Amino acid sequence: MVEVGRAQRRARVLESLDRLRRDFPLEERIKRAQPAVQAVYAQVILHWVRHGMPPRADIAPLAVLDELTAMDALVIGESGIGCYPFSARKTGIRVQYSGSPVYAMCAIDALAIPRLVRRPVRIEARCTVCRCRLACDLEANGALPHDFDRGIRILWEPSASHAGPCCDSLCAGITFICRYCSVPGESAAFSLPEAAAIGNAFFAFQHKLLEHYGPL
Repeated sequence: MVEVGRAQRRARVLESLDRLRRDFPLEERIKRAQPAVQAVYAQVILHWVRHGMPPRADIAPLAVLDELTAMDALVIGESGIGCYPFSARKTGIRVQYSGSPVYAMCAIDALAIPRLVRRPVRIEARCTVCRCRLACDLEANGALPHDFDRGIRILWEPSASHAGPCCDSLCAGITFICRYCSVPGESAAFSLPEAAAIGNAFFAFQHKLLEHYGPL
């Protein structure tokens, strides 16, 4: 029975990963980009990893940044350059791994950050339903402490629209929910390990880019 349960959870994670890649084909967009564009993209990620803060627009030629923005690989605003999983805007999902917290684009993105930065992190957010405070710690490899069991889940709500950047559509529906609140009808809920597996697999291509263009 335990093996059946593991197989079902694995199948559910893989199915959800495929759905995320269909809804937001970020990896495919980057793979199709020219090497010079890929290099700038890796440079932006590396800046987030090393400094824990958004880079400014002078980090690279404006034409390349515009191309990456058109691909929805970057989100440029007054606060700097956001690059999934990192948000330059305050989203309410705080991830602490450096001197000051960074913000994640969504709950799944937050769970992918520790493996990307190779450091333990603390995530703080609020339940999307009752607004109670939630927090969890993750190890540098993205794993949860063995004794962690607070019933925090990831809520994935259907997107009302796919128009505009992913941070304003898909990400807005991927949040944290506490153990006491009910999951809305057509939404899906994932345990933290399940959601972390989805996030780490989705962003795995970034590790390869960093190894090629900007080793840590």
